[in-house]
Amino acid sequence: MKAKFIIAVLILPAILALIFGCKGDDSRLEIKLAPIHEVEISIAESFPEQILVHITGGLADGCTVFHELTTERIDNTIKIEVTTERPRDAVCVQVYGYFEKYANLGSDFTNGVIYTVDVNGTIRTFEYPSTFGSGAVHP
Repeated sequence: MKAKFIIAVLILPAILALIFGCKGDDSRLEIKLAPIHEVEISIAESFPEQILVHITGGLADGCTVFHELTTERIDNTIKIEVTTERPRDAVCVQVYGYFEKYANLGSDFTNGVIYTVDVNGTIRTFEYPSTFGSGAVHP
């Protein structure tokens, strides 16, 4: 009987810590816009053509990891927000790192129209081509 009581006393706090300590409390995380190093727009050889965005971003230290990539389109502007996350107040190795992500913007574009892609303030434009290979991607 004593053994069961002792086990319950030792295990119960651990179970409670797991339940309440792993609730996804984002207050322990810093989520920030990622620094963007490069944005490349390409057109996949498919029918219809698919617009792909290759993004290279930075990770401030050894604790920082990629968090999320979201896209929003309003008329001819595609806004892509890329965020990183790290534990708040963590002491981390001061080594700058990089990540690469791809966003497929699909093919819902009009031939001959110039579109703007904004990735955390890094702006690129492209013209949706009527035929593949027209060289219509602009820095």
